[in-house]
Amino acid sequence: MDPHVGWSDLPEGVRRAVELRFGAVVSARTVTEGITCRTALNLVTATETLFLKGVPVADRDGVAAQRTEVRINGNVRTVGPAVRWEGVAGGWHLVVFDHLEGRHADFAPGSADAGVVADVLRRARLCRAPEGEPVPPLIERYGAVLGPGDADVLAGSSLLHTDTNPHNIVITPRGGHLVDWAMPAIGPAWVDAANTAVRLMGFGWEPREALAWLRAFPDWESAAPSARAAFVRVVTDDATARFGQYAVEENARFHSLLTTG
Repeated sequence: MDPHVGWSDLPEGVRRAVELRFGAVVSARTVTEGITCRTALNLVTATETLFLKGVPVADRDGVAAQRTEVRINGNVRTVGPAVRWEGVAGGWHLVVFDHLEGRHADFAPGSADAGVVADVLRRARLCRAPEGEPVPPLIERYGAVLGPGDADVLAGSSLLHTDTNPHNIVITPRGGHLVDWAMPAIGPAWVDAANTAVRLMGFGWEPREALAWLRAFPDWESAAPSARAAFVRVVTDDATARFGQYAVEENARFHSLLTTG
């Protein structure tokens, strides 16, 4: 992934469009995390702080992801920041959000943030996709590796974030917030929690500890074993097909969801 473009390096048309809408930018800080955009900035004006993300209009996939995020924003504001403006200027597609004053979640073993992360995922579970705005089913991502019956057991109606890494969970004095809804999907209610448990293992949690954290989610506990197994199988088969040996460690963590007592 190329480095994010800083404020001063953006086309003049981009900077002018943003400042006409929100006022002169006093300072700008580049946010280095994130893979779905080419610029990500905390912008300070005379009256407020904003978050700007954008991609060149030639990046069709990036533009589509940002437009999806805008379309569902009204339905996820209970857990994430509100969109303030969407526009095209200087050859870029731009989205401005309310700024969240906080820090990224700490996924280290023993972190007190684990409870906050669980809370925001439970609140996100209550979000629904907007009527008339299509969100793709999760199984579309794994079409090449789906086996007989997988599509049926992995069907669901829940709105999923699908990228619950610590950079997308912001902790503020008001609790946890889930940002960057650029890759939503519709699927089983327990998928985000299961993915997060795997992330926790990646930060040093023992599999049994991560699974104990995951068991606090009733949707996971009540999920059919066949659905859990299908999920682990398609995710790991897809990762192997795309990344080969680089997927071995992550795949082992996913299999721990099924084998850890």
